[in-house]
Amino acid sequence: MAPCERTVRRGDLQRGVAICLASFEQAHEQRYLHWAVRAYLYQGKTDDADKLSKRFLLGPRHGDAHELLSFIALGRGDVNAARLHAMFAKLAHALSSDEHGLTLDDVRLSQAAWQAGDFTAALDAADDAVLRAASVDDPHIVVLAHLARADALRRMGDVRGAAATLTQAIERAESPCDEAWARVKNAMCLAEAGDEGLALVELTLAARANQRCNSEDIAAQVMSNQAVLLRRKDPVAALALADALTNADGVTVSTQLLRGYLAADRGELAAAGRYLAQAAALEPPDADWPWEIARARAELAELRGGYIGDWLAEFHYRRATEMVAGLRANAQARSAYLVSSHRGPYDGLIALLARRGRWSAALAVILDLDMSDMLRATAEEIVARDRASLTLGAPPPRSAGAPALHVEDVLSAWRSRDLVIVIAPSRREIGARHEHVYRLRVTDGQVTGDVVAEASKARVWTDALFADPGDKSAATALGRMIVPTTSSTKPLYVLAIGALGKVPLGALRDEHGSLIIAQRPLVRVLALRAGRPASRGAGPPVVMADPRGDLRGAAAEGVAVAKALADTDAQLSGSPWPTRATRAQLWAARDASLLHIAGHVGVHGRWRALLLADGEVDPAEIVQGGLAPGIAVLAGCGSAAAMDEEGWGSIAAALLEAGTSTVIATDRSVGDAATLTVMQEFYAQADWRTDPARALARVQQALDASASAGGAANPRSWAAFSVLGRPPDVEPVAVAQ
Repeated sequence: MAPCERTVRRGDLQRGVAICLASFEQAHEQRYLHWAVRAYLYQGKTDDADKLSKRFLLGPRHGDAHELLSFIALGRGDVNAARLHAMFAKLAHALSSDEHGLTLDDVRLSQAAWQAGDFTAALDAADDAVLRAASVDDPHIVVLAHLARADALRRMGDVRGAAATLTQAIERAESPCDEAWARVKNAMCLAEAGDEGLALVELTLAARANQRCNSEDIAAQVMSNQAVLLRRKDPVAALALADALTNADGVTVSTQLLRGYLAADRGELAAAGRYLAQAAALEPPDADWPWEIARARAELAELRGGYIGDWLAEFHYRRATEMVAGLRANAQARSAYLVSSHRGPYDGLIALLARRGRWSAALAVILDLDMSDMLRATAEEIVARDRASLTLGAPPPRSAGAPALHVEDVLSAWRSRDLVIVIAPSRREIGARHEHVYRLRVTDGQVTGDVVAEASKARVWTDALFADPGDKSAATALGRMIVPTTSSTKPLYVLAIGALGKVPLGALRDEHGSLIIAQRPLVRVLALRAGRPASRGAGPPVVMADPRGDLRGAAAEGVAVAKALADTDAQLSGSPWPTRATRAQLWAARDASLLHIAGHVGVHGRWRALLLADGEVDPAEIVQGGLAPGIAVLAGCGSAAAMDEEGWGSIAAALLEAGTSTVIATDRSVGDAATLTVMQEFYAQADWRTDPARALARVQQALDASASAGGAANPRSWAAFSVLGRPPDVEPVAVAQ
């Protein structure tokens, strides 16, 4: 490694520029200009970098020059120029078979794509960069590729995936500049995940690394993120940082948005409005900013109140949701995760409409959220990348050109069922103390609603009941909030949005302390309409137990279930039978009347996965493969659990999406003995086939009564089981021509 490159990598940037330029004057090798440009860029001196890059644009290393000019254009916000230079660079590097240069080109293409809001293209290019970087012996290139991938994932809302990628970047970083950038971006992920304390620590480490890098851009990013994190803890310090940033970089979107938030926090609503209007008038640094400004203006207008305030709030909320919808269209494979992370304006609009009693309009917004099609959107991408394409005859995902659905379509489809939708809106940026929980009830072709609780209290109750399903106080409060008072014994379908998605429905209690499921079964639904045709469930029942031969309890459960089944044609696989459950056997159960799986549920990247004898099967593959038994019982730990609040991405959700009518699954780990007890009692119920929700409710009620009488049944075990139901088919109403 030449002294020029070594000095820049070490972070001694001013000296590095001098050495690189001197080396170029002596040897006339353009690689020295290349590293001089990088040193300028690390210092934030883009004009100097631009001039120097153009000096070797026509030389033999013009591919490198285009790559650097692409990076410079990105810094100036000129996305089109950045993409153009990156494509020229990629062409030049491909002709010379320069893997090092091609990796950097993919990084620039990824950065340009996410700045333009084209998140799928950004992730594709970043994935290509990471793959190429593995064959390039250069830690700096490896770090850049991982940073690009983390940026794309974070913009899509996959904060966990971004954080995992950044951990690898920090581990591989050898230069202080690379370490500083990776830590800044990791701090952003920590902040978005709600861990503001660790985020501040990570920013401190980034600043420490930048002392050896001396990058003005990194210093500005550290200050900007510190200001955001200090907004509520130390608003004076946050404002001082905003002032310092303005003095250094001038007025920017981020500083004006922060000033708007700080002014609103102080009650200075007029000043907040001016700051937000200024932020909206500025050129955004990337496509992911405008919706946040629109949401902030909506929240501010709603806080002001009155007819005009509410009208303006609805206007800005709808603008924000349209912007998010545009981003979602460009996220394709992970569109629903983007909606999950960008749901603030949807939540705000639903809350505004509900507060004004416009329940039908609120339901229309929820339907819009539902149309994001999370699993349908992800199935193709994951299977295409990780496995050979399946040719299993599954119905294709609903296309983007499918007929639009309306509230009337939903009300008609749900007419024979009783549905409640409860939403605890995400935390507001302005007026955070004004969040409430709203309950919409859909019955007999009508939609009504109520304001049922404060959102902050609901979140506390939800966390308490999830941690301890035996907490009767939380169970009663949530039961009163979620379940309307009625004498009906019909199953109640519950669509819980946001933080309420993890409430264990079987543990809910009425005002007398009795389990609500003793009166009427509670069935969780994850959507308003079905995506695929319902399963026929015409095949024989299939029991899969202990697929990998390492779960004695699961093997015993399989034997017990097999004995309980009256069907003599049951296809049994797994220990103690000689053949363990394989992927082929699973697909053979695609149309089984019952599929019972007692085995491991592991984690496959962002997803849960069934662990079988010869591999894994994740939710995306289940959907694309059309695995849809009539009834599915998933006794594995966490089979209804997912990485998001509502439960999308779980094995249970995938089976429902594929067409399964009813899934019984768990939201946590359950001991072997407890699982065996629940399963034996469930299959002993005469109506487990015809009314599985009521059969399971009866078992859970008996176990709760046993515990109350001094028995050993633990609510954490029996309440972990829940019934998930397939929503009805919703067909658009025909429009007369």
